[in-house]
Amino acid sequence: MYVNRYFTVAAVAGMMLTSCTNDDAVAPQNRAEENFRKKYPDATAVEWEREGTYFIAEFKVGSLEKEAWFDDRGSWKLTETDLPYADLPAEVKKAHEAGDFSAWTVDDVDVVEREGFETIFVLEVERGNTEYDLYYLADGTLVKAFPDDDTDNNYLPVVLSDKITQFLADRYPDYKVLDVDEDNGRIEVEFIHGSVNREAYFTTGGDWLRTETDMRITDVPEEITDVLGGSEYRLYRVDDVDFIETPEGNYYYFELERGELEAEIQIYENGELVVMK
Repeated sequence: MYVNRYFTVAAVAGMMLTSCTNDDAVAPQNRAEENFRKKYPDATAVEWEREGTYFIAEFKVGSLEKEAWFDDRGSWKLTETDLPYADLPAEVKKAHEAGDFSAWTVDDVDVVEREGFETIFVLEVERGNTEYDLYYLADGTLVKAFPDDDTDNNYLPVVLSDKITQFLADRYPDYKVLDVDEDNGRIEVEFIHGSVNREAYFTTGGDWLRTETDMRITDVPEEITDVLGGSEYRLYRVDDVDFIETPEGNYYYFELERGELEAEIQIYENGELVVMK
C-alpha cells in the first residue's frame, strides 16, 4: 500500500525482527492485536508485519484494502485505505474536478486517518512523467499539493510535545491538525483554525517561532492596504500575501511585481513598512 513505498529496502531489512522465520510476517504484540480487533471487528484476510517499532496489519473490510499501524505499545496510530475514485466524498470530487489538476490522470486514491489529526483524502495524479499528490479534507478543501518524489509522503505523524499542543490550544482554540513535519531543526505544524489554514513553526524544544497564514488581498485589513497604496509600491501587482505572527510582533508579507521588477515588503500592524527585496 501507499505508506510502505516510502521506506527504503535497506532500512526495512535492518528493522525487521531477526527471530522471524518469514521476513514479512511477524506475530504482533498482544495489545496491538487486541486493539486492532476492537477497532476493526469485521476485518478479513489479516496479515501482520513489522517495520521498525511499528506493527502493521494489512486487511480488508468488505472490498476495501486497508493498512493499520500500531506502535510498540499497541496503540493505534494510523489507517490507510485504498479507495476507488468513485467512492470519494462528493465535495472532494467536485473540488478536484474544478481545480488545476482536473485534466491530470488520477493514479491512486487513499484515505488517511491518524490519531489526533484530520482525515485526509490523498489523490496521486500524473501527467506525462510528472506526478503530484493532492491532500483534500472531506469538505473539498485542498490543503496541500506538491510533487510526488517518493520521499515526503510518510504519513506517520511527528508526536507533538505537550508544550506545543498547549501553545496551539491557548493561541488557536479548537485547532485541528492536518500534518506535522520535522526538518532542519524545526517542527512545522499545519492546522485548521476555524475555517483558516495555518502553519506554525517551532524549535525542536517546543519554542514557538512564527505562524504563517496565506491570505487573499481582499482579506487584508484596510489600514494595511492603505499603507501599501500610499507607498512607492502602489502601482505594483500583489502576487502573494501572508500574515506572519511572531513573538516580536505581527506583519503582512507581500510579494509584488511590476513588469520585470519584483519586491518583497513587510507591513507591520502599526503601519511600519520594511523593504526586504
